Amino acid sequence: MKKTTKEYIFENKDLGKYEFTLDTSTFEPTQTTVSIIHSSLPLINCDSKILDLGCGCGIVSIILSKLIKKNLHFFASDISESVEEIVQKNAMRHNVNIVVKRSNIFEAWSNQKFDLIINDISGVSDKVAEISPWFNNIACETGPGGDILVKRVINESTKHLKKGGKLVFPIISFSNEDEIIDSASKVFSSVKLLRKDFWPTPKEMHDHLPLLNTLKQSGLISFEEKFGTIIGHTSVFEASL
Repeated sequence: MKKTTKEYIFENKDLGKYEFTLDTSTFEPTQTTVSIIHSSLPLINCDSKILDLGCGCGIVSIILSKLIKKNLHFFASDISESVEEIVQKNAMRHNVNIVVKRSNIFEAWSNQKFDLIINDISGVSDKVAEISPWFNNIACETGPGGDILVKRVINESTKHLKKGGKLVFPIISFSNEDEIIDSASKVFSSVKLLRKDFWPTPKEMHDHLPLLNTLKQSGLISFEEKFGTIIGHTSVFEASL
């Protein structure tokens, strides 16, 4: 069955305004997308080979390519069945060259190595995903601590990084931050916080505050409450071998 497409306008005062095509299996960009782009910009060198994991509509690769006037080589993948069609359509619209493949994490990139791997694969507790609007029509197999897929990326990325290469990965507060950082510290010699951004959660989640508090008390997620609003955050890290 052909998926329904829609036009999405991304606008940020620092990054600019862009239009993208999405379908029902494509994540809409979030504050985490903005955090990842800002964090990645200073890390990209001329002639870099960059892998965009969990690329969605291709927004991270496209905006980085438009903002950095260097000879860059972008590769992108996502588990969505329509990722190749969606990303190529957006890449053509913005005149950006991207090699895109459907892939379960690194499955399609065997024997390839990159200067920079940018991860945006789901890192939210599956219990939170069930009550949030983020995962409509999209599977979330991340576990109650939201760390299963992120830890796989961390552990497997070392085989796909060139010497001196780096992994950029976000940690959402609706996941087990300590567990993810501990995993990264065991694999990489350096794990450095690049940026931390706070954001209000969707209103749909406010009706599930008892569940969120239970997960928080168990150490599986974290958040703050201010003036009747649930505040989450995105921390973006740079990991080096």
